[in-house]
Amino acid sequence: MFRLSHIVSSTRSRNALTRLSGSSIPPSARLIHAPARSQLRFISTSKVALKIAPKVVPKVAGPISSQVGSKTVNKHSKLYRYVVRPVVVSLCVGGTIYLIDSYAYSSLLTRSVRALYILLWIAYAYGTNKEDNPEELHEVASESLLQLLIANKGLYIKIGQAIANQGNIFPLAYQKRFAQLYDDAPVDSWARVDAVLRNSLGSNYESEVFESISHEPVASASIAQVHKAVLKDSKETVAVKVQHDYIQKQVIVDLWVYRFTSKVYEKVFDIPLSYFTKYISDQEIKETDFIHEMGNADKLTEIIKNDPTMKNVNVYIPKNYGKYTTKQVLVTEWIDGISLTDKDRLLDAGFDLTLIMQQYLNVFGKQMFKYGLVHSDPHPGNLLSRFDSKGKQQLVILDHGLYVTLPESFCVEYCNLWRYLFSFNRKGIEDIAKNWGINSYEMFSTLVSLRPMSVDPRDSAELRDKTSFHSLFRDFLGDKTKFPLPFLFLTRTMRIIQNLNQSFGSPVNRINLLTKESVDALLINKNSKLNFSDRFELFTIRVNLFFSNVIFLFIRFRQIIMGDRYGGKGVGLEDYIEIYMQNTAKTLGLDWA
Repeated sequence: MFRLSHIVSSTRSRNALTRLSGSSIPPSARLIHAPARSQLRFISTSKVALKIAPKVVPKVAGPISSQVGSKTVNKHSKLYRYVVRPVVVSLCVGGTIYLIDSYAYSSLLTRSVRALYILLWIAYAYGTNKEDNPEELHEVASESLLQLLIANKGLYIKIGQAIANQGNIFPLAYQKRFAQLYDDAPVDSWARVDAVLRNSLGSNYESEVFESISHEPVASASIAQVHKAVLKDSKETVAVKVQHDYIQKQVIVDLWVYRFTSKVYEKVFDIPLSYFTKYISDQEIKETDFIHEMGNADKLTEIIKNDPTMKNVNVYIPKNYGKYTTKQVLVTEWIDGISLTDKDRLLDAGFDLTLIMQQYLNVFGKQMFKYGLVHSDPHPGNLLSRFDSKGKQQLVILDHGLYVTLPESFCVEYCNLWRYLFSFNRKGIEDIAKNWGINSYEMFSTLVSLRPMSVDPRDSAELRDKTSFHSLFRDFLGDKTKFPLPFLFLTRTMRIIQNLNQSFGSPVNRINLLTKESVDALLINKNSKLNFSDRFELFTIRVNLFFSNVIFLFIRFRQIIMGDRYGGKGVGLEDYIEIYMQNTAKTLGLDWA
């Protein structure tokens, strides 16, 4: 409580000051000491003291400079409080989050924000666009999307490559840009590769597992890179496939972003994308598991080994070393060969491009029509040619991560589909299309065989006026629940096969060889349930294949005479098919590069 002694003490202090100065305190001094006097009155914490001795603040007008200085200080104080401090805090917090995201989570947050921003902007731009031919928007959007895929790397590159393979259903601007994604594979430093190997094979792997291992990669792709090594125990030379360290951290979130944006695009463009993207995402997750990849390779090896029709085809799959294989590291037999991406080297080394394509179509035709186990990433970089120990030309298949398994009932239907396409059996094609929930007979035929569909010239103008990509796709699919999802990867595989045959100068008749494989598979499949009429139709197809090959040989002879044996001048069979496809696409108002 407030006590009288407090006031007495204050009075004594004031008297002491008066005695020291030898006179009473002048008015100016009183002003100087006024704050001290008032402060002394507030020693007590009692509320009563506040009422008895209120604080006295002298009202003295100071110099003008003091007022200006006070305002400046206040202004600086507000600037610091409302601008500088929030900016500094934001930068510190944002910088900390960025560093943690970059080093602990492999830029997961940064990549996701970047992807969502660009993908949602593209959806908004197309959704609000009112132009009939938005060429400028295609250019800007495709460039933005390309830079996003390159910056984010990993599975984004994989998705971009899938777009490149199916490029002809996208505008021309996308087709021109996305092909370069095959050349933009990331390369990790040895320190990062070493960390993955230590985690997978143990800290002493360099001395216990390998006799030697190259610190420089011999190849790199979107998911992993390959190093050459020698095993310590057997002294065998091996290829060590090491997954990029950020893939496992990023794959779940990357695919979530992919599915989320697909749902947005589904709403904007009114096409059922999300139904397909879930299936694609599931396959991509499997591709990041190298134990799963080893299993695919071993299965295909066993199937080919037990197929008597493959004995003279000479296709080889490198053996795997399961002892050293984990989810992130795959050790396989080292193969010296030439990639099918390098046509000039193949020719200089004396390889027969016609034989390469025959081997290629033979093994992949059997996978689709007979085995029901399909390597779904057979681009030229995953294929090598070499001469085996007997000096015979051999095709080597690499990278078995992305496979699809086909139900036997689907294999039978797919064989019949090719049979109907070759014999122009419209009713048969329409029946299968209906079973698969497909409305557009013509577009369906084109997607399967990658050859032109017939469009009535009287309807072409009407189609051109009404058709856009999303409306064509929406009308193509009637009941998505009936659609066989593996068909998505089969069309991708077909497109890769067509591109390689065309780049080699169309040395083989692709459609004939695949049709032959489908007929052969039907004849031996117990579930095909062929009657006499069916068998007679298959016999007539074989006869027609013979005459079709005669026509092909005439085109091929003409091509060689014109100096275009290995392609480049655009007079091969695949070139003619491509021209017809372009014309068909134009009738629908679509681009075809």
